Amino acid sequence: MERRSFFAAAGATALGATLLSSKASAQSMGKVDAKLAELDVTVAGAEAPVAAYVGWRKVGNMVYVAGQVPSGPDGLITGKLGDNMTTEQGYQAARYCGINILSQLKSALDGDLDRVKQCVQIQGLVNSTDDFTEQHLVVNGTSELFRDIWGEPGLAARAAIGTNSLPLGICCEVLAVFEVM
Repeated sequence: MERRSFFAAAGATALGATLLSSKASAQSMGKVDAKLAELDVTVAGAEAPVAAYVGWRKVGNMVYVAGQVPSGPDGLITGKLGDNMTTEQGYQAARYCGINILSQLKSALDGDLDRVKQCVQIQGLVNSTDDFTEQHLVVNGTSELFRDIWGEPGLAARAAIGTNSLPLGICCEVLAVFEVM
């Protein structure tokens, strides 16, 4: 075999192996992980609770995720909607709550978010002034994230509740219930 054709054949073999490896990696990543990558969402490891509770509880085919706080790249997001935060800022904070819910859910499911059948319920608490009336738009930050990941099964029965205070001064907290396989 000529030197040039040997290296051409070796290069083609290496290219084929790389393509097969990439395909296997994408398959092992899972559909939800691929969707998260497409949405540019990074799900970190589940945070330990800061009080006397567990981050999640699995009962049969249901996973109950404890209230998750809006913790983003710069730490906790604190504030009060209608005072020193806009609805859009609250929406982004609720999105971080949703990402933190995914962390807990991933822990409950041994890393496999493809086991989620549907989101059953979301409850959002929004630290807001007495005259703030857009709690539903804030909690959309979590609801729309789950919809974007799972489609219609990501949409849940939901409550968006205004309150005068939340632990640590956070602007919102969201908890969720999922049916899993």
